[in-house]
Amino acid sequence: MKVTPQRVAILEALQSLGHAPTDEIIRKVQELSPYISPATIYNTLEKFVQEKMISRIPTDGNKTFFDITEHPHIHLVSEDHTKMADLEDDKLQQVVEEYLAKIPIPGFKMNRVQVVLIGRFE
Repeated sequence: MKVTPQRVAILEALQSLGHAPTDEIIRKVQELSPYISPATIYNTLEKFVQEKMISRIPTDGNKTFFDITEHPHIHLVSEDHTKMADLEDDKLQQVVEEYLAKIPIPGFKMNRVQVVLIGRFE
């Protein structure tokens, strides 16, 4: 992938935010580089996901979170979908991955496992 000033600014924003919803990423990028449009940011985030540079984290809400953390880990998401944190538990991640790898799912080939726990932060 070609390095551009826009992509560098978006990557810098992601690095400073950790995981964040799209609207926070747009706000942070435009603080760094106000000339970058939201459409460019959306398209670049999608490109980063396709290139496996970042992950898209599903939630039950209408927000999409993106995560720059490269290694497998578990995501904790608030019930109102405004906050996300990581749970670093390699054993739990391994147990889930190994268990799911043993279960044949007709017509489906699993590429990776992404665990999202939804609850309340205290």
